[in-house]
Amino acid sequence: MTETPFPTQVVDPETFRSIMSAFPSGVTVVTTLDSAGAPVGVTCSAACSVSQEPPLLLVCLHRASSVLAALVERGGFVVNFLRDNSAETSALFASRTGDRFASVPWEAQPRSGLPWLPWDTVAHAECQVVRTVEAGDHVVVLGAITQGAAHEARGPLLYWRRRYGTWPAEEDTMAVALTHATEG
Repeated sequence: MTETPFPTQVVDPETFRSIMSAFPSGVTVVTTLDSAGAPVGVTCSAACSVSQEPPLLLVCLHRASSVLAALVERGGFVVNFLRDNSAETSALFASRTGDRFASVPWEAQPRSGLPWLPWDTVAHAECQVVRTVEAGDHVVVLGAITQGAAHEARGPLLYWRRRYGTWPAEEDTMAVALTHATEG
């Protein structure tokens, strides 16, 4: 791996947020168990696929996050890809509310016992931690996907310009495409 010196001039935090909010992303809740076996989780929009062979994904969590500490200690986590009607769940897990799982239905994964949010997800991936990399004020967590599933009939929750949104229904997508084709 090659490292180069960090640039001396970088954008200010507001410009950074403005740039990054222009890129729509899916919304996830990363969950695991703490050292006492209690479920913990946090909203995360920095999640993406890394490799198909082997199946790897990554999530980025703030280095001071108690969920990050629990995830590393446990060695496993679940990425809950939120469905279109789960903005409240996202907001809950982004808050500082104590027991976030008290008001959200969840189930333990059969093999690991890790928490999964089945009613709030369009897909989920259970992962084993394979590597962590410090990156500024966050830590990149690389996970090998050991099990999971996608729910084809559900649409995703999106986050763009600091607002939640949903993917348009297939009929709406066709109408938008046709409108743009006839206008152009």
